[in-house]
Amino acid sequence: MSAQGSFPRHIDYRRAALEQRSFDGVLTLASLPRTADIVVEDTTADVSVALAFDEDVQRRVIVRGRAQTTLALPCQRCLEPADVPLDAEIVGMPVATDEAAAGVPRAWEPMLADGGTLDLYSLVDDELLLALPITVHCDRAACVAAYSQDTTDETIGSAESDAESDRRNPFAALADWKPRSDETD
Repeated sequence: MSAQGSFPRHIDYRRAALEQRSFDGVLTLASLPRTADIVVEDTTADVSVALAFDEDVQRRVIVRGRAQTTLALPCQRCLEPADVPLDAEIVGMPVATDEAAAGVPRAWEPMLADGGTLDLYSLVDDELLLALPITVHCDRAACVAAYSQDTTDETIGSAESDAESDRRNPFAALADWKPRSDETD
């Protein structure tokens, strides 16, 4: 891997595809502001990035690659930092306009580029955010013990209450409103 200084921020993606160029490098988390904003502690983490540019049979630019890092994200149970490894697969097709994005095949993700240049740092930032897990839970014994519940009793109780509610008629209260036949005479 090369240092961040040799990993370009902006590239001409058409030219890179024509030349079938590859870019490997290590980016600092500080250079990816949106991803750095969600990290709890260590914003000095490095992100390993590998990108390859090519053309498909219709001469459309294709980007394939991977971004890997480990981030300290807040545990959703105890709010303490939890190390979360991320491995973001990057597969897409750079396009210059929203109209061109509509023509991208379903197998590829459209990547909106500014004119003929693609911001690789923003691309990696986007892909890391998309690779985040829905929830983060740490593996600390204290956290697991404090916040995990024995659901056996709750499951039995909820099954009994479900059976009880099925026996009750939800419209029973309306029966009191119905006029009785002996009262109308």
